[in-house]
Amino acid sequence: MGDAPASDTESNKLSPENEVTPEQDRRPFGGLEFQVSEVVGRLEAGVNAQDVQEEEKRREPRRISPGFFEPEESSMDDILKVLEDLVLKTDPSCESVEPPLLPTDAVTRAAILSHSISALFGRLERSHAARLGAHIASETTRWMAHMFRLSDYNAYYHQEQLEGLTRVTRMLLHHRYPRYLEDGALAFSNRLPCIYSCVASPLGVVQHLCRQLGLPLACVKPVPVHPSGRGMDLEALEKLCDEDINANRTPLLVLGEVGAPPLGWGTPLSTLGEICKKRNIHLHVRGHALALPGATGKDESYSIPDSVTLTPGPWFGVPGLPTVTFYKIPEPITANDHTKGVNAVGSREGALAALAGLSGGGARLPALPLWTCVRAGGARHLQLRLARAFRAARAVHAVVASAGLTLLSERPGGDEPPNIDVVESVSHASACVAFQFSPTGSEKPPPYYDKLNSWLGQVLQREAEMISIEVCETEAHGVVLRYCPLEGASGVGAESWQGEGVEAGVAAWGAALDAQLHVLHATVALRQTFQARVLHHACLKLLHVPGWAGLGGVRYVPSGWEDASPDEINSLNRQLVETLRATDGAFSCGDGDDGLACVRFGMVTEDTDVDELLDLVISAGKEVEESSRALTNMTEVLKKGIEAAQADIERENAERLWQEGLLRRVPVVGRVVDWWAPAAVQPPTGRRLHLAHGTLQTTDDVYSVYSVYSGRRLHLAHGTLQTTDDVYRSLQKKDSEPARAHSPTRQVQNAQ
Repeated sequence: MGDAPASDTESNKLSPENEVTPEQDRRPFGGLEFQVSEVVGRLEAGVNAQDVQEEEKRREPRRISPGFFEPEESSMDDILKVLEDLVLKTDPSCESVEPPLLPTDAVTRAAILSHSISALFGRLERSHAARLGAHIASETTRWMAHMFRLSDYNAYYHQEQLEGLTRVTRMLLHHRYPRYLEDGALAFSNRLPCIYSCVASPLGVVQHLCRQLGLPLACVKPVPVHPSGRGMDLEALEKLCDEDINANRTPLLVLGEVGAPPLGWGTPLSTLGEICKKRNIHLHVRGHALALPGATGKDESYSIPDSVTLTPGPWFGVPGLPTVTFYKIPEPITANDHTKGVNAVGSREGALAALAGLSGGGARLPALPLWTCVRAGGARHLQLRLARAFRAARAVHAVVASAGLTLLSERPGGDEPPNIDVVESVSHASACVAFQFSPTGSEKPPPYYDKLNSWLGQVLQREAEMISIEVCETEAHGVVLRYCPLEGASGVGAESWQGEGVEAGVAAWGAALDAQLHVLHATVALRQTFQARVLHHACLKLLHVPGWAGLGGVRYVPSGWEDASPDEINSLNRQLVETLRATDGAFSCGDGDDGLACVRFGMVTEDTDVDELLDLVISAGKEVEESSRALTNMTEVLKKGIEAAQADIERENAERLWQEGLLRRVPVVGRVVDWWAPAAVQPPTGRRLHLAHGTLQTTDDVYSVYSVYSGRRLHLAHGTLQTTDDVYRSLQKKDSEPARAHSPTRQVQNAQ
């Protein structure tokens, strides 16, 4: 069950008959596992091949044939080769030296293999596959419910993240509107259903529900944010629900969040659950904080929400895992709670779940990848992954708090006191760290700080890769930096850091953050000084550069250039930036609000002298101005000289035309006239431009000097300088004989 050796990737064909061991042949999926391991190893070797020659790195242009696709029969080796080429051609960053990496851990390989096994199970009889799928789903549901401390729930496994919520909402519509199956949207004509969502939540969720279920957007009821700025305002929710009930509308669904992106805010589940239970409203909860019970390992369980959505794939860092939606049947099924899952199929509620697509479909085995992942890694190992993720989030939260940055998220959970129950822990915990660089005491920082935060995020992404930082923009707080180890489990929180490695990695990241914060504080402190100093120089114009986080931008406009064209101003400032970058690479060329070029000043440190930078720009600008003026004068001289030369040549051509006669310009006739009476008119005289004097002269004196002064040659044997007159005389004597190369045979013939 191990991976193929490296040499197997260069084999001619994949031949399971020859390569699979007898032990693997006796097992039902031994050969399949070996082949999938071969494929994964081959793809990894293809995309990770970095030690190539320089000629091999020069790839051909990415051209994918748009023609008719009609392939011929190919071997598996050829197919893998084509697939490797497609992976490189379709990668937008394939020119880089680091191609995309494929995961190689055993849990991920098991998840990949499970998809192949699921496709193989598709050949079973439908009833057999349904029983097999139900058994696997039942085991996976019991394990997931135990790990995340959920009780009295059914589970639905799906690939699209919002598919489970859509089907649960469809089940609620069937339950609250008995004529929904027959009448469709007409069933809502008397009582419109209402879906409540916080205004801070993503709008795409409720829009997706309305599109999939054919509901009008009037069903969506936005709930304001709590006055504290965090979570849903529960008093406003109660008021909206009462208003809708009095208006003959049906409160159907409340979308709650705990630890949801981007800021990780939550809502008290106990209070929210009481409000929904009192008014018979279905409560659906989602968010990364739902993973907290799996990390703490407490034995306490809860069942306040009517449905929850779990995303084990990003939480465990394993691709290809399904999303799990745990839901409750709207009404009690039987008096015995232990027989709910057994007798639900024959009840009305079970039929509603089947109509909504929440039950059945066992032949597809949607839970098999998650079941395989648990078997391969073990429940304890996956629980440690979650614990490391929350541990890393707490460490980053402590570093950010000590650095003096503004924290926008709650403290990550995982270390709550024993007297805090699981519901309260999930309600107030956060799984991410959201922060920003902002002035003290401001709710929303000025727009300039958005540029500073964007710069800080880009620098941390480039120079502190041990922690993956995301730069996101929010309506209430502007640009925010965010770290969430549960979104892909990359970097900190994955199994790459063990034990003390988490603290060591966070400490290294904190040192990099502290170094950049010194630059930010110095830039903000010197920005006002820079703007004041620029006003003292008449040749510098202070500009606002959109999206620039440095000190600012200036445009160099010397005296006498006020009426210059925009092209001349742009050329002068671009040349100035090129000159400045030879001294200091922090200078760059940008565009101001008016679209013209300017000089941008970058980030600075505490020991930066602003006056020295401005003096450097002015001195370099004067040098560029002088060279630009000389070049402009030279350009004008050349332009006028060329125009004068063209005018003289055109005038002489016209005079030559009248001297020769018009008959010489007529086709056929002109040849006869030239043969009968050849023209004696001299060709037009050339022109030359004397750059020193700026005058236009003829080229007659050039040819006269060439004819008067004879050439010189150096006689190597005698070491003397001689004229070339004898050479021309010898050439004139032998003008009837073509030039030939010297050879011994010709010398003998001449002697005879």
